[in-house]
Amino acid sequence: MSDPREPRGLAKPRRRTTRIALLTLGWVLLVLGLIGGLLPIIQGWPFGVAGAAILYIESRWVQRKVRRFRQRNPRFERTWLKARAWLKERQRARRAKARQSI
Repeated sequence: MSDPREPRGLAKPRRRTTRIALLTLGWVLLVLGLIGGLLPIIQGWPFGVAGAAILYIESRWVQRKVRRFRQRNPRFERTWLKARAWLKERQRARRAKARQSI
């Protein structure tokens, strides 16, 4: 069996209480985003996006669900890969700019 302290998925090794707090925060934000989508009082999408991002990083279950969704929907997969490539290029450009300014 693997060492229980090995990093799982995208998450860095964290203490159990920190991991539970992040998972709870992610689910609360996701639910708040869903409620906000139904109620005209608050904008729900920022909460939903933040909750989904936290859950994607911390939860292997969510990572598996996203992977299956990507496999079943090739158009989404292409968009996902384009977005990741754009983010990586943006990071590279920022690093290059930071090196030039030094």
